[in-house]
Amino acid sequence: MANAAILIEWGMPRDGRENKALEVFFSTMQNWEQWKAAGRIESFHTFGTLSGNMEQRAGFIVVMGTEQQIAALHKADDYRQQLVKVITIGVNVTITNCETGDAMATRMQRYATTLKSMGL
Repeated sequence: MANAAILIEWGMPRDGRENKALEVFFSTMQNWEQWKAAGRIESFHTFGTLSGNMEQRAGFIVVMGTEQQIAALHKADDYRQQLVKVITIGVNVTITNCETGDAMATRMQRYATTLKSMGL
């Protein structure tokens, strides 16, 4: 069951790299499908923004898996190469590690215990 995730956000492509951006996007989606089928990740969901500053945030993907799957992904050369391609063509690429599922319950319990220990 997923307890970890990666949020990858991107802005519009760099000037002159628009066609390459489309190529990299579709190639990247194929990679996520293959990695899901191989059990390297649990799931992924891709989003295109409909409002806000498109230059800064044109879309994002949420990749979910176990803590072990996400840790292994971060170390994998094919994942890192994929990120380099995205960073090379896009602006405002941000990668954020996240907790989800049971990890969030543990996180909130830890927070509550800390608040109590601090008298807050």
